[in-house]
Amino acid sequence: MTDLVPFSTPNLVVQSDPVHLAEFAAATMAAEIRQAVRSRGEAIVALPGGSTPRAALELLAIQPALDWSKVVVVPGDERLVPVGDPESNERMIRESLVSRIPGPAPIVAGWGVEAGLGPETVVRRFEARLLGLLPKVDGLYRFDWLGLGLGEDGHTASLFPGRGYSEEELVFATVHPSGQTRLTLGPSLLRSAHKVRFLLAGQQKADTLASVIDGPYDPVRWPAQLVARRVPGCEIWCDSAAAALTRYSTDG
Repeated sequence: MTDLVPFSTPNLVVQSDPVHLAEFAAATMAAEIRQAVRSRGEAIVALPGGSTPRAALELLAIQPALDWSKVVVVPGDERLVPVGDPESNERMIRESLVSRIPGPAPIVAGWGVEAGLGPETVVRRFEARLLGLLPKVDGLYRFDWLGLGLGEDGHTASLFPGRGYSEEELVFATVHPSGQTRLTLGPSLLRSAHKVRFLLAGQQKADTLASVIDGPYDPVRWPAQLVARRVPGCEIWCDSAAAALTRYSTDG
């Protein structure tokens, strides 16, 4: 099935530093979510975890003229921990975005991790809820907007190096290299979003970003390529330090 997904080249959108990156990301996210609400009457948005997205989400919360009552927010991946745990992506999204919105808040459709529930049960319940929310376009379940991070090891969402991933499973449990159980949207669902945006910053990501977008296609080594190199119109928002080793830096 992967062979049927065309290759593409992501568009690199580079800001000078992390502060300007967060400001750009917040303003652009707001504009794109507003557009989805105007087009469909609502927007289903998948958000990433991590420190770089946190800064953008804090600014997104105060963007004007965005009717959050018509938005559903979904963590794109999660750890097998309750929402109250400091490592929970849903907790980060609630703290950095939802709690800061001055007015009606979006619905948060989390993974529903509860004590005593195994990952298979959590995944099954979450998938049923998700498919009741997502619109289906041309036979594919589709987020209106989807944000992703990029790990130094080349992972995105909770798709880690060293193995292949199912094209048929929309959501599933996976394992972090540390052994921690993770829950994630699958490659086909990530790719089918109307707008796909990566957000990353820092010199420590430079080697990885160059490999993901300019290097040979090897998604077992660089799982982020499953999305970045397979989604027409995909954009990677980053600062100049992260872009330093890409063709962007040599093209000026």
